[in-house]
Amino acid sequence: TVLLTLGPTRDPWDAVRYLSNSSSGLMGACLAVSAWMRGAVVKVVCGPNAFDLPPGIETHPVTTARQMSEAAADLWPGADIGCCTAAVCDFRPVPPRGVEAGQKLKRRSLAGDLPVISLEENPDVLKGLGLSKRSDQTLIGFAAETGDLLGQARLKLDEKRLDLVVANRVDLPGSGFDSPTNSVTVLDRNGRSEQWPELPKPEVAWRIWDLLRHL
Repeated sequence: TVLLTLGPTRDPWDAVRYLSNSSSGLMGACLAVSAWMRGAVVKVVCGPNAFDLPPGIETHPVTTARQMSEAAADLWPGADIGCCTAAVCDFRPVPPRGVEAGQKLKRRSLAGDLPVISLEENPDVLKGLGLSKRSDQTLIGFAAETGDLLGQARLKLDEKRLDLVVANRVDLPGSGFDSPTNSVTVLDRNGRSEQWPELPKPEVAWRIWDLLRHL
């Protein structure tokens, strides 16, 4: 049984504005479908995305980081493998003062003063799964970075108790969010390290599952 998270999260500021990122969820969708094709029972906690997964894949749509954290935590005890590809927002905006829940902040109500957007921390979905991981479970994480790829990947591998981390530079063409391809560096708990060239994301997904035989 594979638990997989994919897509972005969206944390609302008011009724129409939110904090998010440009993740399409394609990498996660490729991993979900390829695991299902290999015979796994696949359960996906998915942020907003445009993909229709096969009917055999169990999906749990969420919007916010807190919703994703709760859904993943509920499903994790019944999973053999966790694979967190979702681009979860580390922070959420504090709703503007004077605006009721479910309402839009109006420009005319500001009286010429621009609002200050304050942030508060979201739960760390991947770290939460790592801290509760059993010895018979395997956990894979993704690291989307803009520099020091190896250093940040090793840090994430250790801090979040991962068995495998897949790191990529999101600031480079052909490797970032909303791209059909990816170029990744993969590290595992046994010290194995591989750097892959730019490949279609379905190929990257298939190779990731192949690596589990080395853990």
